[in-house]
Amino acid sequence: MATALAAMKGQAHVSDCLLRLYIAGRSAISQRAESHLRQLHRSIKLECNIEIIDVLKSPELAEQAGVLATPTLSYEHPSRSRRIIGDLSDTKRIVEFLGIELKEQT
Repeated sequence: MATALAAMKGQAHVSDCLLRLYIAGRSAISQRAESHLRQLHRSIKLECNIEIIDVLKSPELAEQAGVLATPTLSYEHPSRSRRIIGDLSDTKRIVEFLGIELKEQT
């Protein structure tokens, strides 16, 4: 409740952001999505924690979250949570959809 209230006041902390990726085992698409997530994480301005959940090992977590397909990226943020299904290969579209900014290239 305090986190949601802080977000409404524009006081949310960066640790309130979480990129949670649901994958199914070590398939090629799962590995590709995980790799793209790590690349995305390094390239965004916003500091977020990342979490990888293998639904084959922890199906209850996917069920609790209502995840029906993998890979699914869940962007947990107090003011604008979103979900994306796919291998996360199109960084530009993902960043636009999530409403976050990329770090400037040097």
